[in-house]
Amino acid sequence: MSHAPHAAFDAAGQESLYPASNASTYLNSPTLDASYLAGFLTLQSPTVTVGLCVVIALVLGRIFGRRKLPQGVKPLPRLPGLPWAGRFWDVPEQGVDAAFHFGALHKKYGPIYEWKVMGTTHIWLETDKVARDLFVLRQKKYCDRNILPAAMGVKEDCEILPLSGYSDEFKKHKNFIHTLMKDSTPKTFYGWPLVENKRTLRRLLESPERWSEHMITHCARTIGSIAWANPEHGNKLLIVVPDLLKAVSPAGPIINKLTFLRHLPAAISPFKKFEAKRKQLMQDAFYEALQDVKDRVEAGNCEDCWSQLYLAEEKRVPEARKMDWHEAAYAIGSSSFVAIATIGGPLHSFFLAAAHYPEWLPKVQEEIDRVCGDRLPTVEDMPHLPKIRATVKEVLRWRQSTPLGVPHEAMEDDVYEGYFIPKGAMLHANHYLISREADKFPRANEFVPERWIDPSYPSYKEPLTEFPNIRGDMAFGYGSRACPGVELTNMELCTLFGALAWAFNFTSKIPKEDLPWYEVNPYVITMSKPFPMDIQPRSEAKRRFIENECGDAGYVLKTKREGKWDIVHEAGEKEPWTWDGLSVPYEKPAVKRVYPEGA
Repeated sequence: MSHAPHAAFDAAGQESLYPASNASTYLNSPTLDASYLAGFLTLQSPTVTVGLCVVIALVLGRIFGRRKLPQGVKPLPRLPGLPWAGRFWDVPEQGVDAAFHFGALHKKYGPIYEWKVMGTTHIWLETDKVARDLFVLRQKKYCDRNILPAAMGVKEDCEILPLSGYSDEFKKHKNFIHTLMKDSTPKTFYGWPLVENKRTLRRLLESPERWSEHMITHCARTIGSIAWANPEHGNKLLIVVPDLLKAVSPAGPIINKLTFLRHLPAAISPFKKFEAKRKQLMQDAFYEALQDVKDRVEAGNCEDCWSQLYLAEEKRVPEARKMDWHEAAYAIGSSSFVAIATIGGPLHSFFLAAAHYPEWLPKVQEEIDRVCGDRLPTVEDMPHLPKIRATVKEVLRWRQSTPLGVPHEAMEDDVYEGYFIPKGAMLHANHYLISREADKFPRANEFVPERWIDPSYPSYKEPLTEFPNIRGDMAFGYGSRACPGVELTNMELCTLFGALAWAFNFTSKIPKEDLPWYEVNPYVITMSKPFPMDIQPRSEAKRRFIENECGDAGYVLKTKREGKWDIVHEAGEKEPWTWDGLSVPYEKPAVKRVYPEGA
């Protein structure tokens, strides 16, 4: 693997403020039409963009000066830039590239520094300690979310919990979601994940070359069943997720960089028109799925699911009675689509790890064979399968779904270690760097599941019937904004990783030196790019088990549209499905990429 230090900082050759040792197609969407953005293509011109921003910066720089601080309080180290506009040209689009870029700057500016762009102060955090000091110990000051220019209203409307601003409505929604998790966790999420594990094995047996599609399908069908007792509702999520994910990413619409464009009137704003259509499509998806469950509940033939807990009078809980139809539809729906993106990433990373570190899989298979024999692993087996749990824990550390986490917004002025943090600042915990802190994670750039079960590593904990586990893992965020879906993620990944290792052997079809390493999609929630894998049943007995015990494969792609929520793959089965650009296959570059040191 080729590595080199990142050189995006200290361009003027200035002495560092800190020593280096201090650092650590979805072409068939039912209603959306991207043609609204065509009129703003001129804004993509670097000359036009720079000229416009310089003029605005000079005007606003005269209006707004840097505020005077109390005695003894220092401003944070700041990257140089224009007044107000800051370093608007210095924004890496891809989520993981942004983590590399802003992470490298800590070597000059220290464990916490600020970067201003378009009037907003961004503060970057290098270590787990700083993140916990602010987001956990002082969480009441840092529990808000930021405005999203291309996803206008998402913060204020409290419809998508992870992106909602902090308010009484947010707390009500979060309590409802915690109730859903509390009810479904001891019931192993109503048994749906184990049902879908079998279907996923069947798809992999029949068409192993489509493994990436099968992993995404698995996520959609599983959460569709947990939320609405019907895996086909997962199709709705596969349609609405890509547009939202792009809308909240720097690699999305230009308005995410030129944030002042959000003030354009709706009548002339292509972004607001596009967002209105996106929101309507999402509402249709969530409303229709909940209505389907209501009809089945009234008919007396609905199986257990989150929506039934809201609708069935005999099962209703106080938290459900506080939610109206719209609130419940969005609380259940938004909790569901988060599960696709955040679980799909680790599933792709499992295949990447199997290709780069083939010596690990046989160790896992030996453990599964010893504990489970001729049956698939279950939740009840997990205390006796520490290597499976170590695999899950290490995948989440090695390849983070959100390399820069989800920003926290400061709700009031604060002082940390003598430095001033202003109200309204966006704080980013660099999960990529935190997962590679040298004192906690030796050989941090390598996939080493042993670090969780070998006493010689600092991350080891006992007893091994309980540890390792992912409770409290920084992959799920910090403090009051931590993701409530830890138990769901744990069950899905542990049981599916176990089923995959029980059933198949995985080897790369391309030489190791040509494998992707840190190639991911360009959005804030990342996913490793798929590549050709040879996937074979471990024995004829296991092949027969899959054929006999895993009947319906549960494919979702169709070649012809028959309904509003059908997913049509026009390229046919010979071309891979890319999920509207979220899982584009890896292509070997003409020049081998050089990664930052430690990646």
